[in-house]
Amino acid sequence: MGKQIIFVGGGHAHLTSLKNLSHFKRLGHQVTLISSSPYHYYSGMGPGMLSGIYHPREVRFHIQRLAEDQGAVFMKGKVIKVDPFQRLLFLDSGEKVHYDIVSFNTGSEVPVESLSQSKEDNLFPVKPVINLLKARHAILEAIKKKETPHLIVIGGGPAGVEISANLLRLLHENRGQGKITLIGGKRLMGDAPDKVRRLAVESLARRGVEIIEGSHVKTIEKGEVFLSDGKRFNMDLAFIAIGIQPSSLFRDSGIPTGADGGMLINAYLQSVAHPEIFGGG
Repeated sequence: MGKQIIFVGGGHAHLTSLKNLSHFKRLGHQVTLISSSPYHYYSGMGPGMLSGIYHPREVRFHIQRLAEDQGAVFMKGKVIKVDPFQRLLFLDSGEKVHYDIVSFNTGSEVPVESLSQSKEDNLFPVKPVINLLKARHAILEAIKKKETPHLIVIGGGPAGVEISANLLRLLHENRGQGKITLIGGKRLMGDAPDKVRRLAVESLARRGVEIIEGSHVKTIEKGEVFLSDGKRFNMDLAFIAIGIQPSSLFRDSGIPTGADGGMLINAYLQSVAHPEIFGGG
């Protein structure tokens, strides 16, 4: 008798399986792909999509079509909890989905809640990458209205530098005006070789990016960014690039995790406690 096989997330760890879903169907199994978007975006090209170097269609692949063309079912939604004993997935829509085998490729999250408890629509974590497309549309709309937004980039690593540079391009290519402030924490690109750091700082500063070092963002509240040294900035949009962490889904569901919250797996990518649960990416 066929099994109910569920894939949660359509990222790179699932890509080979997604290309071969018809194989599972031929063996008599029912296959479902659950994802919050019909597309999967490639994160390495996300900043370029923000500025317009890449069109969205060049950055994403259509996972819904990939699944449905092979006879699988696509469900748009987000899994918010797992009952590993009843083998149930709980979706943000309120739906419950039974599985015999489930594989997770849910990716990582930017810990926005460490900076802001509110769900402000002008905060854009750099993951998921679709957030950068939403931010692009918001900035283009501001340009159309002749506004001069203050854009804050939070994070002193490569992602913060890439976002800042692509914001410069977005404003320039669309003849827009705006201010960009990059809050780099203790030291911008502090883990990079000195020459790389110097070139990044000089390039951004020369083109008008305000770089703040020696301080971290403490909190974001109602359009204001508060720093650990007492300074504050008004902002219209904020990009949050402070690093990533595994989804809290597994820890919240009582599935064994490591210290970082990632699901503990064996050599076959199975949960150490529930072998019918797989995870990767």
